[in-house]
Amino acid sequence: MATFFVVCLCVYLISGEPVPTPEPEPSPDQGPGPAYPCPAESYSDPALYGPDGLPTFRPLIIAHRGASGMYPEHTALGYRKAAEQGADLIECDLAITKDHKFICLHEPYLALTTDIEDKPQFAGRKTTYNMDDDDENFDWNDKGNVTNWFSFDFTLAELQTLRKEQANNFRDPRYDWTETVVTLEELVNITREVGEKQKRTIGIYPELKHSHSINKILSGRGETKRFEDHALEELNRLGFSSSDSPCYLQAFEISSLEYVRDKTDLKLVFLTEQNLTDTVWDRLDKLKLAGMGVDKGNLVTPGHKDDANRGSIKWGAPTDFLDVVHEHGLKAHCFTFRNEWMKLYWEHGQDPYSQLEEFLELGTDGYFSDFPLTIRRFLHYKDMLCSPSSSPGVFTSLPLVAVSLVLSLLR
Repeated sequence: MATFFVVCLCVYLISGEPVPTPEPEPSPDQGPGPAYPCPAESYSDPALYGPDGLPTFRPLIIAHRGASGMYPEHTALGYRKAAEQGADLIECDLAITKDHKFICLHEPYLALTTDIEDKPQFAGRKTTYNMDDDDENFDWNDKGNVTNWFSFDFTLAELQTLRKEQANNFRDPRYDWTETVVTLEELVNITREVGEKQKRTIGIYPELKHSHSINKILSGRGETKRFEDHALEELNRLGFSSSDSPCYLQAFEISSLEYVRDKTDLKLVFLTEQNLTDTVWDRLDKLKLAGMGVDKGNLVTPGHKDDANRGSIKWGAPTDFLDVVHEHGLKAHCFTFRNEWMKLYWEHGQDPYSQLEEFLELGTDGYFSDFPLTIRRFLHYKDMLCSPSSSPGVFTSLPLVAVSLVLSLLR
């Protein structure tokens, strides 16, 4: 109590204003969220939030496939939890159905996270498609020939009979087979419902996935409309059409972004896992992108397996890739941050905060994370979740007389 009195006196001597008794720390799970809620009026402060309703003063919290570290990825449950935990944006990998609906699925093939293999009525639809991009000389996101069940061979109603499981066997299995596939529209409804309760904007971060290979398949069926056209129509129907919409539209394939650039005013993001040539940078500069999704391990802090093949070690100092991105006038949204020790370098001491701190200092503008609650807790810990970091401690600016008084009171 004496310490609190001294601090209050110090602040009073500087500002002339009394200090109110501190309120208890909010619980990260109280009420409708988000975790560590900010003052409601701050969400409408143009000094803190842009016209799209998203924060401009700190890195964005981007829920990678929802709260996928805790719940099955790309499910209504995982999306709702991500929104409640305080994500600024929630990612959806766009997959098109046979009847031209959009679901969220990491890849357009289904056996990775669903029980499609246990459905005898669908056994005959297992097939092989080539999932490479349109550039033979550059691997934007090639997958080669894939044998599986594919979303575009099923109607939405058929896909909704499937159930999903946790994608990684080192994560919580308790929610396996409880959730079905989720549509883009369902994601949007969740963000708006939870956002209204929390008095803040929650955006979406859809990805145009495997556009070239899907367009080949659609064309082979006699369809003239491209995958990207279907996606833009659906986003527009859902209310996302301008640069002020709380939406970033991302893609690995530069040709896909080049196709949509003159068809939408949405913020576009190019994803990359490799260094770029001057020729590629020239193409990107013409697109007036909002940002770049950056593979943090390959491009910023590269590393290698240790001699025992147990974990990973950094090669050395970080690269300047984020600086290069910023020099081109782009935001850098880094992917993917995960809490598990095997997703960190030994140098991080099995502490995800260590890696988050590293990238904060390197200048990331957004964290793609399977654990959005961890990112929010970290920004709260850094005292920059709700507003820019506070200035240095009051003792550094106390007048000499105040210092003397404080010292005498502490004797």
